[in-house]
Formats: sequence, C-alpha cells, structure tokens
Amino acid sequence: MQLKRPGLGIRGNLLAASCTLLGATAAHGDDSTDPALAGEAQRTFDSALAYYHEGGGRVSAIEPIVTMREDFGDDHILGLKLTFDSLSGGTPNGALTSTKVQTFASPSGKSLKAAPQTYTTASGQLVVVNAPIYTVNPGQLPLDPSYHDQRLALSGNYQLPLSRLTRATLGGALSYEHDFESLSVNAALAHDFNDRNTTLSAGVNGEFDLVKPIGGAPIPGSDYSLFEKTGGHSKHDANVVAGVTQLMTRRWLTDFSLSYDHLAGYLNDPYKIISIIDAGGNTTGYLYEKRPESRDRKSAFLENRVAFDRAMVALTARYMSDDWGIRSDTLNLRLRWWDRDRDRYLEPSVRWYKQTAAGFYTPWLPSTAPTYIGASSADSRLAAFHALTWGLKYSAKFADDSGADGSELSIRAEFYRQTQDDQLVGPGVLQSLNLYPGLKAIMLSVEWRWNH
Repeated sequence: MQLKRPGLGIRGNLLAASCTLLGATAAHGDDSTDPALAGEAQRTFDSALAYYHEGGGRVSAIEPIVTMREDFGDDHILGLKLTFDSLSGGTPNGALTSTKVQTFASPSGKSLKAAPQTYTTASGQLVVVNAPIYTVNPGQLPLDPSYHDQRLALSGNYQLPLSRLTRATLGGALSYEHDFESLSVNAALAHDFNDRNTTLSAGVNGEFDLVKPIGGAPIPGSDYSLFEKTGGHSKHDANVVAGVTQLMTRRWLTDFSLSYDHLAGYLNDPYKIISIIDAGGNTTGYLYEKRPESRDRKSAFLENRVAFDRAMVALTARYMSDDWGIRSDTLNLRLRWWDRDRDRYLEPSVRWYKQTAAGFYTPWLPSTAPTYIGASSADSRLAAFHALTWGLKYSAKFADDSGADGSELSIRAEFYRQTQDDQLVGPGVLQSLNLYPGLKAIMLSVEWRWNH
C-alpha cells in the first residue's frame, strides 16, 4: 500500500528516524566530521536499521538501509542508498467507530460475503479469490488486519564541479511496492561566494508514479458495497526549491529555503472509506473517499546551528500551505553534548507539529447527503491535529589500528504522540464513543558507520 501522505505518516516517521542518522549527513554535513579530512578522497559506508511500532494493535514496520558515499576529492562525490521496508498490522480504513458490529472486506474483496469470489481479467483469465472479510466489534476503531506492505528503493546522486565555486548534482531514485511504482530524477546547482561563507542553491525534482491498488482502484465517491473498481492509475509530482546557506560567525550557520510542489493525477487513498450515518448516529453505509486530482503545496524552511566548545544547538522551523486548505507548522530542537575527547555524544531532541484540516475532510457523511458527493475524505491524516516527538540519541566513535577514527555507532529512541483537534461531536449514540483515539508510536534506530 502506497504510503505518501500529509504529515509524517508511517513511512514518513521511519524516514525521519533513519534520516536523523543517515540523511542529516547528506543534507548538511556531519557535525562531527574532522575538518582536517575536508577535500581528501574517502569512502564512507552506513548501515542503519529503523523500527516503528504504533500502539493499539496497529502497524509495525522495520526498515534496513545501506548507504555509500565516495568522495573522489575536488568536489566529485558519489552517493548511493538502498532501502527495504516491511510493514504489517492493522491500519484504519476510514470508517467510524460504531455501537454495532461492522463487516468489511479486504482490499481484494468483491463482496461482503466470505464465499470465494470469481472474476475475469481483461485478458480473459478466470480468477478465483478467497476474499476474506473481517468484523469490528462495537466501540472499536475499524482496522484492516490484512494490511501489509513491502518496498524496495534505490537512489543515487553524483556531485561534480562546474567551476571553482559552482557545483552541480544529478540524481534519481527507483521505488517498487506490490501496488505502487515510482521513478524520480533531480538536479541541483550550488554556488559559493563571499569567501565561501555564503552558498546559493536551486534544484528541481520530477517524479512519476504508477498506482496499482490491490483488487483495483475504486471509483471515487462510489458506494462501498458495490465494489465498483477500475484498473491502475498514475500521478506525477514536480518540485522546485531554492535556498541560501550563510555562515554568520565561526560558530553560527543559517540555512533558509523555499519550495513549491505541484502534484496531479490519482491522489486518492484507494483503501479509505467514509461512514454514512443517520440522525441517531447509526451507520447506514459507506462510500469510497474522493480527493481532488491536483494539489499545489508551498513551504519555507529555516535552520540555525550554533556550536560551542563541546556542544551544539540546532533549531529548525518549517511552514507549509496547500490549496487543499492544510496549513502546517513544524519546530524541531536538537541539543548535542560531546565528551572531553569528542568521541561520544548525547543528543536529546523534541519535535512539535501542528496542521489544520483539509477543506474536504469530514469524519462522516449524513444519510441525507446527495448520492453524488464532491471531494470528501475521513482520513485522519487530513484532519486538524498536533503531535509531539521526543527523542534521545547516543553516538560513539571507535579508532582503527592506526588510531584514526574508524567507525561510529549511533542509537536513537523516539516517542511520538498525535492528538486530533477540532473534534466534531457525533449525533445520538456516537456521543458515548471515542471517535478520535489519536496515535502513539515508538521509533528505534541503530546505525553503524565506517570509513574505508
């Protein structure tokens, strides 16, 4: 199941956990890099393992990552990354908690009956599917227990000098899931001036995705019980970003950037539905969600890093807005303390996130609504919510036989808590139920880095 989503989401949280270890080095440089090695040819390998677990019997995920960075000297740098992640568990299907037992079909289902279903493919092949159904007890959040996903992704980039002060970077990525394929390419330019104390940069990224939902893509806004589905769909994303990095003082670095995204095509989550309820709060049916076919997103990012003799403080802020009505603010604070020999450090962090709801978000639809609906989704990732993430990282370096830094071990633990805002009170019997349970999750990451 393809998992690109607003906010962080499952794969986004995994990425945040692992990129704290791997990605920060690629994006801004390693805080602990020895300046004496700058400009020298060297090869660095990273292997990381990230684990993510949601409370309440929901999704668990594990993600191993291997990266290689080859510095050939003179600003010629090659970077490669291989990622595999596996997710399983129960994921919300979008339906509302009810006072009665609810019955749903897995994504491959063609009926709400447990009997095997038979259908003919476009090529004329007869297929028999033992489509399982699942039931949800009264008062429980509807979770699809058949949820599973595996992804294999490969990305790479190459930096080369165009002049003494100008560098270009070219890259691309491939990603494969059983119901989703993605191809992206990117290019960027960076130019130093002001005695290399200032860097201007700009980049573009293009992504093309094939969405192939299990059992087919449902017709947006159609009746869930009819299982009206079509084949796969596509979507694309074009992104531009421009920024400036300024060395304010010998110990203070500032990074500011602006970005713009345009997404178009099939932007629905094919596995999400919306409950239809009557005036008494009783569920009378379900519809598949329906999202707009395009999205424009703008964001601004600011980071300040200040270094002391044996400490570093990094504060980042990000603001995002889109034409779906979502506005989000993110603040992230990291503190790092090295020991006397700078071989070990401890890094606590806290991240605060808040967003408004999409204009078409609704936790349910009234039974008096017309048969045809406009854009509507009950996906809690599109709701108004705030979240806090607390983290702690420990890192230690180990010398090789020559006494030089040979490898580094890093361990990070994080706790994530999400709370939905603007909670609409349900009518009738729904007033006695917890319709907005929120989300709690833990993330663990381990990295081993070594130079060759």
